[in-house]
Amino acid sequence: MAKRIALSVLISLISFSTVQAQTSNIERLNALKDVTRIAFGSCNDQNDAQPLWQDLQQTNPDLFIWGGDVIYADWESNYDIASSYQKQSQNPDYLQLKSKVPVIGTWDDHDFGWDNADGNFLRKKESQKHFLDFLEEPEFSPRRFQEGVYTAYDFGSDGRRVKIILLDNRYFKNLDQRYPILGRSQWEWLESQLKNSTANFHIIMAGLQIFSPQIPLTDEFADHPIEMNRLLGLIKKYKPKGALFLSGDKHFAAITKRHGQLEFTASGMTHVAPQSTWWFLRTQFEKTFFGLNYGLIDLSWVENNPKIRLAIRGVKGVDIHGSDYRWVENQWVKIPRI
Repeated sequence: MAKRIALSVLISLISFSTVQAQTSNIERLNALKDVTRIAFGSCNDQNDAQPLWQDLQQTNPDLFIWGGDVIYADWESNYDIASSYQKQSQNPDYLQLKSKVPVIGTWDDHDFGWDNADGNFLRKKESQKHFLDFLEEPEFSPRRFQEGVYTAYDFGSDGRRVKIILLDNRYFKNLDQRYPILGRSQWEWLESQLKNSTANFHIIMAGLQIFSPQIPLTDEFADHPIEMNRLLGLIKKYKPKGALFLSGDKHFAAITKRHGQLEFTASGMTHVAPQSTWWFLRTQFEKTFFGLNYGLIDLSWVENNPKIRLAIRGVKGVDIHGSDYRWVENQWVKIPRI
């Protein structure tokens, strides 16, 4: 009798695991109601060792956000981008994560085209299809029919709504001098997202750093002050509650506040910036880390006002840097440690 019961339990567990494995990413997203822990990362070479996924999964995030450079596909010399995504999709640790955690994301230059690629890339529509296939974007998603991969998600209930806005800083780059990074149509869309939002916490992610200073040999919004100032203008005009900016690209992690805005960069899941750059970067950013890393955001509420903890996580599964903030009078105020 005991053997029969044990066998029955085993069959049930196998069936449950099979159902879990068969759940699609869009079903996991649709089932996600409240978001209290978000992990994100960028700059992930599918051909390198990927030691962060196991620890990331153990933190039990509600959501994982790709911040660009999901893969490194050298379009210039090798057009087999599909196999690059396939290799990443088959990484066993990443597979285990995405079987449980919904995944969203945006791209940057290396999964869009090549290093510092812009909107003049002739195969960008094809590149967009491969990227959305990798994310398991539904067949009739608006992202399948628009130019660019920008999109937004809303989670949570009244008083505790979370909006996540993902920007595309490649598709339109350098095509219009008046809108040299995001392009006019994306700017109009972004304004509508902020203008009509009822969210209590806003995450705005771009592959490029948004409020950083100019850094030699890299891309950032500071290369085009008109775009950075336009974004600051929208924030000032619509005052989105709990506006937190996320970015990737740079192969190091940083938590920084500039122009009154809080930005969290997590970059370098498989490789890091050359050591020769570390001294300079430390002079430009408050909190930096130059090992393999991902970012972790913990969200809680005080009378419907967001309170967050931002943590840079490394390979050893500990917080390298951790800071707490609460939203007070349209700005993030750092909570001192006692």
